Amino acid sequence: MDKLLRRVRMAEGQVGRRNKKRSLIKHIVHKNDRKRAMKGLRAEAGSQLKQAIVARHEDWELGPLAPRRDVSKVDEFGNYWGSISAQHAMLEAPLKPEEKEARAAWCGGSQYLCLAPGDRVVVLEGAYKGKIGVIETIKKDIMALELVNDLRVNAVLPEFMVTDGVSPVNVMSSVIPISSVRLVHPLPDPKTGKVRDVIIRELKPVRITHDRPTRKVHFSRLVPGLNAKIPWPKNAPKVHEDHDADTLRIDVEERTFVPTLLRPPMPEAVIDELRNRYSIFRTRHTPEYIAQKEAEEAEKKALKAKNAGLLTPIQEFNRQQRALRRERGQPVLTEEMLQKIGEVIAKNKQRQQAAAGLNADVNEVVSRVEKIQLNETPSIPKDGESQPPPL
Repeated sequence: MDKLLRRVRMAEGQVGRRNKKRSLIKHIVHKNDRKRAMKGLRAEAGSQLKQAIVARHEDWELGPLAPRRDVSKVDEFGNYWGSISAQHAMLEAPLKPEEKEARAAWCGGSQYLCLAPGDRVVVLEGAYKGKIGVIETIKKDIMALELVNDLRVNAVLPEFMVTDGVSPVNVMSSVIPISSVRLVHPLPDPKTGKVRDVIIRELKPVRITHDRPTRKVHFSRLVPGLNAKIPWPKNAPKVHEDHDADTLRIDVEERTFVPTLLRPPMPEAVIDELRNRYSIFRTRHTPEYIAQKEAEEAEKKALKAKNAGLLTPIQEFNRQQRALRRERGQPVLTEEMLQKIGEVIAKNKQRQQAAAGLNADVNEVVSRVEKIQLNETPSIPKDGESQPPPL
């Protein structure tokens, strides 16, 4: 059984390493795709900005002689005049987790987003700056919003969608980042008491509760400075239509299986179909299989004990040598050996002391030479003092 458990652990480790490598490769591919998409969007936005600057100068300087730009001419990105790509309009470039948090920082973050479909928001950036619209959908993967019948842009259709007689440019609804909008909600004026629309620049989630049965999270949203609770928008309940292929509720609620203690809940053959009995990851085995493996291990141990007395000539020689070493015991140092070791230690110590004295003399000579080279006047010894020897 130990061998089986060891095999299961090895298989689990192999699968874990394989999954880790696969996830790493997937992360690298996703990272490269995101970099490539962001690079393309930045290049497209920069090109459009340059074209707009050039067109503005030409219109100002040439006046009625300015060239016509509303013709079927595309730029290096395949966009017609006054249009953008569908990828730019829908902000399809993937984001990092920190970029998502930065976009939704003012409204509670990406985990507890304090916005919902039906809220009224005002656009703070772009061509629709100052426009107030109603949120239709929220794309949490890119932290962007779609407004109801708003934010229309001219986008270039893909080549496979363009046919004879169809314009390559189509009007479509674009999305806007959450960081470019703010919530609009009616609040009473503290001075006059009148209720008017107010732009709320920050929201905070409060009273967060987790419902385990439904796996849903409920929380309220609050304006931090005013401590004003903002209610959630009231949306109409979803209407589910019944079709002929739907199962009736009376059939769903009918109890067709009553478990008893007299028989197992399902046949054994069904268990083998649900759980592979030959899987390498299996850890639960039948008593018969466990008894069979234990009998095999006992047989191997008996055979090994039976063959323990049969030794090869090399094994017999090794046993004799080990027995002789055990009889001799640990070696003991004699007085002559100890005296010889002491002499070697003393000789090494004298050699180290002689080397240390020689190094000191050499350092003193070097310091005197340096003083002479620097034209330093040596100090004149007083009466009774010894004069240093000449170099």
